[in-house]
Amino acid sequence: MHAHMVKRWAATAAATLLALAPTIGTAQAQEARGQGLDGPGCRAVTSLGRVRGVAQDGRCAFLGVPYAAAPTGANRFRPPQPAAPWRGTLAATEAKPGCPEDLSAGGEGVEDCLHLNVWAPRTGGGPKPVMVFLHGGADELGSAEDAVYDGGRLAVRGDAVVVNLDYRLGILGWTELGGLDPAYAGSGNNGLRDERAALEWVHRHIAGFGGDPSDVTVFGQSAGAVSISATLAGDHPERLFRRAIIESGPGYLVHTADSARRTAQHVFTTGGITSVADLDRLTTRQLLDLQQQAQGGLSGPAAAVFFGPYIDGSLVPGPVVERIAAGSAREVDVMAGSNENETDYWALFNPAVLDLPLSAYRTLPAVLADRKQQMYDHYAANRPGLAEGRVVNAMLTDQTERVPTLRLAEAQSHWRPTHVYQFDWHVPYVPGLPAAQNLGAAHTLELPFVFGGLDLGAFPRGAATVAEQRPALTRLSDRMMGAWTDFARCGEPGWPAYTPDARATRIWDLEPTVQYAPHDDERALWDAYDFPDWAF
Repeated sequence: MHAHMVKRWAATAAATLLALAPTIGTAQAQEARGQGLDGPGCRAVTSLGRVRGVAQDGRCAFLGVPYAAAPTGANRFRPPQPAAPWRGTLAATEAKPGCPEDLSAGGEGVEDCLHLNVWAPRTGGGPKPVMVFLHGGADELGSAEDAVYDGGRLAVRGDAVVVNLDYRLGILGWTELGGLDPAYAGSGNNGLRDERAALEWVHRHIAGFGGDPSDVTVFGQSAGAVSISATLAGDHPERLFRRAIIESGPGYLVHTADSARRTAQHVFTTGGITSVADLDRLTTRQLLDLQQQAQGGLSGPAAAVFFGPYIDGSLVPGPVVERIAAGSAREVDVMAGSNENETDYWALFNPAVLDLPLSAYRTLPAVLADRKQQMYDHYAANRPGLAEGRVVNAMLTDQTERVPTLRLAEAQSHWRPTHVYQFDWHVPYVPGLPAAQNLGAAHTLELPFVFGGLDLGAFPRGAATVAEQRPALTRLSDRMMGAWTDFARCGEPGWPAYTPDARATRIWDLEPTVQYAPHDDERALWDAYDFPDWAF
């Protein structure tokens, strides 16, 4: 799965995008509506030209379709520009390379990377709901071509059109250059603009693939989910999508404008950069070298969320949860969740994570510092016999993921039905093994179930567990795929909506249940904390 993805955790153009938004789903959608897949083969018709895909087990896959012009040459560090029409039929039969990513992942990818993939079931019938996925990877790693994100199974299971996409990463997509040249103001959100451009492309062209442009759900994990959270805080997100699923990516991880400027200045200082021209002279490989140098020596939250969307006053007008509480996403149905043991994931790369003593827990904010021992004692009392490091990681999971996710869900629940889940299944523990060989429901673990691939090879004993328990794990995956696609189709995933009074939560395990206010005593311990930006 994504063993390569986690060494580190995860203005004019805005006006242009918003100006285009009111036309979405109207003239262009009506022009394309009903075209669907053309003929007996895997062919689609769009206003940009015809597209030929490849048949895959009851569905068509269209791979590497450009949704914007190449962000190269004069477009480098600029907002995405519209894709140009093509002559003849576009062969979309092979995946394209993803965007350049951190050297810890091999530095793979090319700058001409603004492509998307579409999976469409061959079941006929009317227009189908559309699901658009944004991958994670701390906004510096990852690719739509990662096998775990193959949308074919989900498309067939839910009779939906599934899309995923690549967006610019690292310096190329998430570094604010306005301090070097005002003409580049807002470039620190170019990755977010790429994602929006892809959603606009979907609205304009997805009818040609059998999808319903008026019924779009965006879903994302980790950094992708943070981008969705940021977009929910914007003006009229309902013009981009009708529903949103946020997997382990709460809005508190969206940077402030000050932190975006500090991050950019750190990059410039590291590389001796004094102008955009200095950056533009660097090759892709040199940019990745600079990116790695800028992050060298950083640790903790500053390294984990070095890149990412920020509050720029236009695309993201203000703090995410505040904006959502004020009704910015009042027309959007939201489902949000996290995994029971999110921070166990980092033990895949540093086993010492699970042995973190309370004395080393330095990310607890000052407002709670005098309660650290009291909070630890409370968590420990709920987990008798658990080692100190495991208890500390339970606190870290709540601080970084679970409680911020619940804050977002509570804010949205005042406006629209909102649904919350927690993923609890994990590879069974084996007594006597080191902690790092007994991971819980870690960050990313839900993805093989959501997409149906059940590739758990990155986790200790994961592949063996799938071989031993395939029928039970397949049932769990089928239920989750059903819930995700049911939510995309009608906004109802199959359990009660979340409210501040009842806090209904779907617990995903071999036998899924609904719990009301699970671990609510621990959630309440964080009430005094506003979860400020953790960025550099």
